[in-house]
Amino acid sequence: MTSADQKGLRAVLRDKFPRDHGQLLPALHFVQHEYRYLPDWAMEVVGWHLGIPASEVYGAATSYTELSTVEPGQHVVQVCTGISCSINGADRLLESLSSSLGIKPGETTADGRITLSETACAFMCGVAPTVRFDHEWQGRATVETVNRLLHGSDEA
Repeated sequence: MTSADQKGLRAVLRDKFPRDHGQLLPALHFVQHEYRYLPDWAMEVVGWHLGIPASEVYGAATSYTELSTVEPGQHVVQVCTGISCSINGADRLLESLSSSLGIKPGETTADGRITLSETACAFMCGVAPTVRFDHEWQGRATVETVNRLLHGSDEA
């Protein structure tokens, strides 16, 4: 992080987000979109801009599964482990992915290519189990469909 990054983020926050406590989640979502995760320095800038203590900013950032304080790999695979998805095979799917990638949920492969994660609910129960690859959800996911997504990303 450079001071130019901090200054640039401060300028954007001033332009886009009023100094109001209710802007915390929108500002964090904006930072997540810009940087693919929430760097510590960026959360500090958001807190400073909104006048919110760092502990509260960090608490919000770590309470929502769509936000991440850890830099992701080149691709992110997220498995829904909510009740409908679990009943329909998500737990087996997550185990299979974890085994084939050699990482646990919340970790990134050694080459930085894939981050594996889980979410408590993707709210897509009708097409369970669901998996998100980068920003696209796949319903009725199987080990085979996820492997196709992973191998298709080799060309990316």
